[in-house]
Amino acid sequence: MIHAIQRTELKTFYYTPVHCPFCGTRVMGADPQDETRITACPHTLFIAHDTAFEYRSERLNQNLNLNGLSDKEVEERWLRDDGGMDGFTNRVRLPDAIKVAAFAPAPSAYGSYYGFAPFE
Repeated sequence: MIHAIQRTELKTFYYTPVHCPFCGTRVMGADPQDETRITACPHTLFIAHDTAFEYRSERLNQNLNLNGLSDKEVEERWLRDDGGMDGFTNRVRLPDAIKVAAFAPAPSAYGSYYGFAPFE
């Protein structure tokens, strides 16, 4: 039986650099000239925020049945989810998948989400 993605929440501001737990690649903010540049490694399933996906891997698309959908159709799916982007990405079912969630300080509570999984 494959369990749901493991979720951990950072207690720091959401701009905290996040590294892949499997290979150590810094997936966001690695470029000093452009800290918003995504540098996803092969283990990266997704990089998302409460407003949109920044990066979706083919493994994520397959796992959540998003293949063939436009960005707009994918957005409609996660917007319908009661848990928003956080809840939607909790649906990932891959062996040993890990999600890191980080939030801006209150009152904002704006979230960023990073998903990773080893190769099967």
